[in-house]
Amino acid sequence: MHTRRGFAALVVVLATVTAGCGFITGQSALAFSASPATTSADALSETGYEEIAVANSTVTRNFSAAGQTRQVEVTNQRAKYERAVDLGPLGSQRAAVFVTFASPEVSAVGQTFNPISDMSTREVLDQFESQYEGLSVGDRVDNRSVQALGSQRTLQRFEGTATLAGSEVDVSVHAAKFKHESDYIVAVGIYPQRLDGEAENVVALTEGLEHDGDD
Repeated sequence: MHTRRGFAALVVVLATVTAGCGFITGQSALAFSASPATTSADALSETGYEEIAVANSTVTRNFSAAGQTRQVEVTNQRAKYERAVDLGPLGSQRAAVFVTFASPEVSAVGQTFNPISDMSTREVLDQFESQYEGLSVGDRVDNRSVQALGSQRTLQRFEGTATLAGSEVDVSVHAAKFKHESDYIVAVGIYPQRLDGEAENVVALTEGLEHDGDD
């Protein structure tokens, strides 16, 4: 299974950027945690997707400055949804996937940090860890405005290819990146291009997002 550099790398970048900010007093770790960004039960019922997992991952790093050492803990949240689809000769495959990722904004000494904030949607996709074997994201083909978490968001669509059941398949990759409350949210939908109407499912899942960024 092919894996691009995961979002854990983003956390390392974030922690490295904040290491020299001078928050070196106190004994406990500086902890920053995102709230899960999940799609609603109504959106799942409408689209036929199933929840696979909602999980968090925490990265802790030690940093030294002015002769003292502090720890920084960053907890990200990831939710994954899938739908089984009929791919003809390839049979039924769980090849329609929707994934969300939430990463906290770090605030210290009057400054805020998160590597996702300065990344383009394409750069985020380059960091994205997909379930697809051999996933390759190509050119952006269009943008679409969707209403998610109280505001208009841009959902970009890219062409791509992936390996399913040993065969190369053309896929569509949709991605949105935005800030909500104190977290940065990424939503990604991937599915074989041969599926009619699947883009509307990705829109429904994106518009059905639920998130409390104040946790």
